[in-house]
Amino acid sequence: MNIYQDYETHKLESLRNHRKILEKVKSIVKSLDPEARLIFFGSVLRGNFDASSDIDLIIIPSSISLKDKIKVTVLMQVDAPLEIHVITKEIFENWYLRFLDVFEDL
Repeated sequence: MNIYQDYETHKLESLRNHRKILEKVKSIVKSLDPEARLIFFGSVLRGNFDASSDIDLIIIPSSISLKDKIKVTVLMQVDAPLEIHVITKEIFENWYLRFLDVFEDL
């Protein structure tokens, strides 16, 4: 196998095992901010993902000042295709809810 095939194989495996990855992300986030809200959405949740997909996650921290710390910590500790949106509650309610067809609180 070449490096690209290895990467795609690893990525698809991560997408198939997304619940385990989400639990790890949740544990990390809650250790940094116990009041944070985590919201899972996107093609992986809908079940129509492919090799170009990622695990879409919204994190609403108790303080937006934690934004960078949360995002960097998760990305450094979790080896998976993650797309993390760290936003305020207001942005979630006034913008994201307009476009999300399905989502799940973690």
